[in-house]
Amino acid sequence: MTRDQLHPDLDQISMAQVLHGLADPARLHMVKTMYELGECRCSLVYADLGLSKSNASHHFRVLRESGILRRSQRGGQQYAALRAEELEQRFPGLLASVLSNIDVAEPDRSAPRTQ
Repeated sequence: MTRDQLHPDLDQISMAQVLHGLADPARLHMVKTMYELGECRCSLVYADLGLSKSNASHHFRVLRESGILRRSQRGGQQYAALRAEELEQRFPGLLASVLSNIDVAEPDRSAPRTQ
């Protein structure tokens, strides 16, 4: 078994770990894509993000280690799928809430803050 094929037991994953996995705009986009496509080739998950393969691999690893996705290999192709049912059982309503708010604009962090 390769490192990417090891998936944590969701009973051992904390809310903080899942939220860490969701705390990046690229990963949120990847989650939304997997939700829309179902299980699919990993290359389809990040195709429109402009990520390098190594950067995408980092995001896949974070999502996998956070318990959010499951990866598998068939032939020479890597596939990814959300662990939606498992996440719903562990953290009811979390994934639905995230998915329904994924298009909310991120604040412009370059703009000066006013107090």
